[in-house]
Amino acid sequence: MDLVELDGKYFLIDNVEILDISFGGVSLNVDRGLTIGKEYLMTLVEKGKRLEVKGIIVRSALSGPEKRTGGESVTRYTVSMKFKDGQRNKIVDFINSLEQLQKEEKPAMVERRRHARFHFTIPLDTLLSHAEQFKVKKISLSGMLIHGEQALAIDKMIPMGLSLDADHSVDFIGRVASCQMTNDQGQATYAIGVEFSNMTDAGRTLLKTFVDELARTTGAPDGEQEDT
Repeated sequence: MDLVELDGKYFLIDNVEILDISFGGVSLNVDRGLTIGKEYLMTLVEKGKRLEVKGIIVRSALSGPEKRTGGESVTRYTVSMKFKDGQRNKIVDFINSLEQLQKEEKPAMVERRRHARFHFTIPLDTLLSHAEQFKVKKISLSGMLIHGEQALAIDKMIPMGLSLDADHSVDFIGRVASCQMTNDQGQATYAIGVEFSNMTDAGRTLLKTFVDELARTTGAPDGEQEDT
């Protein structure tokens, strides 16, 4: 499989806490460090209102450990994200609608900052995601072995996609079955075993055609392409 150029991507989605938000950016508390200069997609959902906005990370700093139920300690980070240009109108509409909602629910609330920054005390269902690229090393009808730049937690379910050729791609949910650090030309990478899940019938048909053709052209013995 190393001789075949096959690319894919996966989307890491994190629950985050909004510390502060303005028309130009947002400050977040997250459970891992984010890469400065990288673009992320943030999805905000509150009482039927939904906003998807893209931003660039401009600051990421360690904020300290957090104790969770059961005594588990999780490292937290404070990050700042600047919204990309061209999204101001929908951001303004979303923030103003949330501010009006807060006024209706808490009319006695002390006067808040307006037109600049807002600190929300009502809970928001907040997701932060970004696409990570990977290379496929082995593939079968049940799963694949990939090389990526980031470690993934065992049993984590991740939205993923494979570009089988210029005209066909397959989307699915991948379950992380294994993750081991490797060394590729002096750079730390991770060999990750992924089990396919939630793939459509059409996707499985495309994948089977690809795997069968791969086995035929590479002369792989029967069953060899099944190793992941």
